[in-house]
Amino acid sequence: MATTKWVACITTCLAQCAFADVQTFVNDYPAFADAAGSLSVIDFETQPSGQPSQPGVQVTPAHNYDSCGVHFSAPAGRLELAGNPISGFHLDAIIPLPLPSSRTWIVADPLLPALAVGAHFAGHSYLFAYDEAGQLIAQGFAGGTPGEQFLGIVSDTPIDYVIFDRLSWLASINAFHFSPIPEPASAALLAAGAGWLMRVRRRARRVVPAS
Repeated sequence: MATTKWVACITTCLAQCAFADVQTFVNDYPAFADAAGSLSVIDFETQPSGQPSQPGVQVTPAHNYDSCGVHFSAPAGRLELAGNPISGFHLDAIIPLPLPSSRTWIVADPLLPALAVGAHFAGHSYLFAYDEAGQLIAQGFAGGTPGEQFLGIVSDTPIDYVIFDRLSWLASINAFHFSPIPEPASAALLAAGAGWLMRVRRRARRVVPAS
């Protein structure tokens, strides 16, 4: 019983301390990269197969970027590559025949928990970051100014997945940046009682982001 209480206490303390240390970066990629450390990038210039991207290529559960460390999905419409070789490619969630109430978003699901997640995009977007239990860690918004935008979140609480949401029938990201937790760090957290890092992927049960 004492051991159980000790593990619960350690886990609670870790969670509270981690949630207290969250940084959100709006249009400041250099500061994000400095805080995040080593980053992996998916720029959508190639398809999941490794072939050069082409507009209209759909990203599906079976044709996805898992080999790059991230699984992308959308709750409605279709997920596809858009753009061209000159201006570059991006990932769009789109409802082809939208109604006034239509809404979709992009879910980015790192295969390992991440300590940093961010993206470049055009226009505007909200970014919501969630932990393994589906609890909101942090959120941010960028938009309203000309040119490419950037949103990023760095958190001591492992980020299980993030949502990019324009609150409309279209969502889009130009490049996705993430920093997975190194395996030794994951093992250390587990030893300290944070067994919640051992997760079962739950891609089909993502929460609806706040409006």
